[in-house]
Amino acid sequence: MNIDLYFNSIYCGFTTIEKIEEHYEEYRLAAIAKAEGIDWNEIILYAIYAYDPKIGGMISADFMLLRMPYSRYAELCSKLSGYCRLFFTGRS
Repeated sequence: MNIDLYFNSIYCGFTTIEKIEEHYEEYRLAAIAKAEGIDWNEIILYAIYAYDPKIGGMISADFMLLRMPYSRYAELCSKLSGYCRLFFTGRS
């Protein structure tokens, strides 16, 4: 199954789940490193996955390193579809 791939919300074509897993790990580690310099009330958003509600499979993955206040993250979550999953990290 091919998955739509985005970087910073820019479409980059189709890819496989194996490539999604590689990008996920790359961005997760970069987010952890970037989180060392953020404030206590901020997060680093590094991935958004969207799923097809009928089949339950992943349809897209968007990777980024966005620094934002936790309150903005919570607002974003309330506006997204229930078929999206957001990945973030905070300061350790």
